[in-house]
Amino acid sequence: MATGDQSDFVRRLRQLLPDRWFPDAPGVDEDEQAPVLVGILTGFASVFAWIWSLFDYVNDQTRLQTSTGASLDMHAADLFGADGFPRNADETDASYLARIQAALVAEKNTRAAIIAAVESATGVTPTIIEPTNAEDCKGYGSSAYPAMGGGYGYNNGLHYGHLSGGQFLLTAAAAASASEVYSAINRTKADGVIAWVQVESS
Repeated sequence: MATGDQSDFVRRLRQLLPDRWFPDAPGVDEDEQAPVLVGILTGFASVFAWIWSLFDYVNDQTRLQTSTGASLDMHAADLFGADGFPRNADETDASYLARIQAALVAEKNTRAAIIAAVESATGVTPTIIEPTNAEDCKGYGSSAYPAMGGGYGYNNGLHYGHLSGGQFLLTAAAAASASEVYSAINRTKADGVIAWVQVESS
């Protein structure tokens, strides 16, 4: 017998009955003297036990850490917006919870954060080119002087630089669907920043 189960509620209900109306509950190795009474009380107790288990379940769903099933999906919708952080196909509650918790504390709005987010979705590190970054575009560079200049021009890979910011070019592997790559980027980049994305075919 555990707190809140059917036997526990039978015991509790029996204790509420007036003294000497019915036989006392049997002791260890004693036979039940009021089986009809116990049968009736068991019917009520089964309902109370179900309500108790429902309270336990609902209490667990009030916290992200203990949520399960559809409640975990609802927490994700509350935190990231409707369809902002969907559960993967056949993903377990434990795996989904771990992804949600990681996303809540993940770095945002930086180049490193975007790389990490896309790498998490695809399993492969993406390539990012920022048009204003001299390290990416070499700025009037050449084969002889690849790091010359500052953020304006193109390098040997023909990545054109530009003086206006607010955008970047990203090439991702096709280990995940394009929508997963877009979702990872949109969850991580700052609003108003344009991402030009190419998902390579496998």
